[in-house]
Amino acid sequence: MNNVLSICAVITARNEAHYLRVLLPLLARQGIDVIVIDNESTDDSNDVYARFQGNPLVHVERIPFRGNYSLLQLLETRQAVYDRIDYDWIIHQDADEIMEHARPGRTLRDAVQEADDDGYNVLNFDEFVFLPEPDADYSNKNYYKELLRYYFFEPGPNRLNRAWKQGLGFSNIAFGGHCLSGDQQLVSPNSLVLRHYIVLSYEYAKRKYLQRIYGEQEKGRGWHGNKLHFTEANLKIPQSGRFLFELDSFDSKGFRKDVAAPKHYWEWETLE
Repeated sequence: MNNVLSICAVITARNEAHYLRVLLPLLARQGIDVIVIDNESTDDSNDVYARFQGNPLVHVERIPFRGNYSLLQLLETRQAVYDRIDYDWIIHQDADEIMEHARPGRTLRDAVQEADDDGYNVLNFDEFVFLPEPDADYSNKNYYKELLRYYFFEPGPNRLNRAWKQGLGFSNIAFGGHCLSGDQQLVSPNSLVLRHYIVLSYEYAKRKYLQRIYGEQEKGRGWHGNKLHFTEANLKIPQSGRFLFELDSFDSKGFRKDVAAPKHYWEWETLE
């Protein structure tokens, strides 16, 4: 009988209570622990943390908000957490994501266990970005169960190595949280599903992106390149498009990967 692996998802969050209310119970049901790195939230995140304290939330790390979106700060804080905790596997999780097994009836925990049993130490994820209807707002809804429209986002192959075995010296700082640096990587050939709920309404998209400031150091690294030219016009949610598809039900695994979007929806006009 296989030993039960210890798994910890590390999440960075600033004013993400609306996402965490849906995400944390999903991780709790799988026996996956959670550490949140809170970037000085001002919403009701503390109430959410209190509600889920102990299951699955085992710790909240507090870091100051510096007035801009600092991915480097968040990645370095994550790495410090990874280096000091003791788990068999680590998951780099964002609040607006839900990670799943690619097969029906299996869980993220099952996928980690299967990879570990087969001698792999890194899991890759395929990204499916979910979009609301143009006039809809899923901010106060269970977006996981109700939001069904998606596109397969793949600007390149093997681009989201987001779960790995601890203790092998891996780091994802150099690649902006996407891929890993470090020797001895054995990536499972079975990519998993990452559902990315990037915006929950058009108004949400404007609040999230139009006022966001990025640091010059990170822009110099080439990070955030697809998020530097937002306008109210290009953030509008499309009604349809050649990359957009829809699941039959929220728990379907019938994702289409034959039509991949190389850019996010706000840049689709540049592909025409």
